[in-house]
Amino acid sequence: MSNHYNMPHLPTANSPRVVIEVDGKNVEVPGDTNLLEALKAVGIETPHVCYHPYLPVSGNCRQCLVETEGPRGKMLIISCFTPVKAGMKIFTPHSSERVKNARAAVSEFMMLNHPLDCPICDKAGECTLQENYVEAGNAKGNLFPEIGKNYHGNPDHQFYDTKGQLRGGKRVDIGPRISLDEERCVQCDRCVRFMRDVCHDEQLQLALRADKTYITTFPGRKLDHEYDLCVADVCPTGAMTAKYFRFQQRSWMLKRTASISMDDSLGANIWIDHNEGFIWRVMPRCNPEVNRTWISNTSRLAFQEFGKDRLPAGDLNTLKSALSGSGKIAFVLGGSATNEDAVALKTLVNKLGDKAEVFVGTFAPVGTPDGLSKSGDPVANRAGFALFGFTQTADDLVKRASEFSTLVTLSADLWGSDASKAQALEKISHRIAVSAKNDATAKKAVAVFGVNHWSEVSGTMVNVNSILQKLNAAPTSPSAELVPLYSVLFALAGEEVTSAAVAYKKAGEFASVLAKFSFDAIHSTGELLDGVAV
Repeated sequence: MSNHYNMPHLPTANSPRVVIEVDGKNVEVPGDTNLLEALKAVGIETPHVCYHPYLPVSGNCRQCLVETEGPRGKMLIISCFTPVKAGMKIFTPHSSERVKNARAAVSEFMMLNHPLDCPICDKAGECTLQENYVEAGNAKGNLFPEIGKNYHGNPDHQFYDTKGQLRGGKRVDIGPRISLDEERCVQCDRCVRFMRDVCHDEQLQLALRADKTYITTFPGRKLDHEYDLCVADVCPTGAMTAKYFRFQQRSWMLKRTASISMDDSLGANIWIDHNEGFIWRVMPRCNPEVNRTWISNTSRLAFQEFGKDRLPAGDLNTLKSALSGSGKIAFVLGGSATNEDAVALKTLVNKLGDKAEVFVGTFAPVGTPDGLSKSGDPVANRAGFALFGFTQTADDLVKRASEFSTLVTLSADLWGSDASKAQALEKISHRIAVSAKNDATAKKAVAVFGVNHWSEVSGTMVNVNSILQKLNAAPTSPSAELVPLYSVLFALAGEEVTSAAVAYKKAGEFASVLAKFSFDAIHSTGELLDGVAV
């Protein structure tokens, strides 16, 4: 078993404050956390490799060394495992040559048997080893060339290269989604701790000891878990690599858009990494109150379908004609719709009067929370819809299908979620699909209208814990003619609204709890809405 002791205590707004001395100056820091986090809270970054704020502390890399003064004089300590105490004296490289030299030595030691293949490594540009080595400023090494490197790896995977050097395993297939480069592993055991202590499914472990240590799966087993791609996130080097992203893009070529994964009502915070109009990967975005730094494989890989089977922008007059008849209209608002979409629909329904009713959701069942990034409810903005009085479900519509002559689905793939249940809706002869994709429901419609996908729009949603969260638009729309759903609905109501900020302000007129925050002032990690029942 790898070393692990306790989860880090992270600073909060309610953390007690204590005064410590750092490099000869008194500073006030959170008093209920480790020294590494306390220093970070006052703007002092400490290099580390094995430490992760949401994994048990291991303390095996020794990269986060600082110096402290005690009864026996000054001594080096690891800041990740040292609790803060009032009055302690701490010395960083700014005031201690010993700390500077120690960090440089540890950095060199970690690089001693690490391959110099940065130009072809997927982690280049976001590699912790690179960052720490540059910060340590140790450009001169002490490795004897005649000795060479002692690459780590499973003896079964070792091979001799063309120079006669014994190498570790390359491109080791350890699971359906992860490829392992054994040479790059620095035995930080982050991946082991993640699988064991976060997923509670210990599928990885360190084998052998000392300079022969290597990471591996258990005999006869593969790394296969709904969150196994997170091991590539926590890996500080390029050892664990995601097969889907391998050799696709360089990290410095990617632009990032902060958004929300609209496939579940927890609303996992994500980064949409894109380049030249295409999404290349979706990464977890840290939010301590929502998904911390984890995201499921399902949410992460969903982007691979975002750009496929897209609908073109439709004819607005076709929609207007469909709504002008005398029969009743059933609108079904999909779970990925935003609050801005909801208020636009509210405006339209109010104009149409009693002939229109709103139903929300899908036929997909509500599952159980996984405790990481999924609540189990596929209707992401269910709490937001309730603010506008939209509580009737798709199942309710099935029971009353005979009452309606027109069905308008709004980013809601009912046939795709359960075709047998949706079959009852085929008695509604006039069906219109307003959607980003030519999905199963669009194929059942007599008319379709293409709009932006949720990853391409700005807006807000309210998650299952009553946290108001903000989406931002990634510039990946396949056509400049496509517009957000709320723009289409407002246009049908006779209003021109092309800005999410304007739409959000209108939402505050219907749901006063939203009016407490301006669109631009919503924090990147969301705002807790008081008094919202979910």
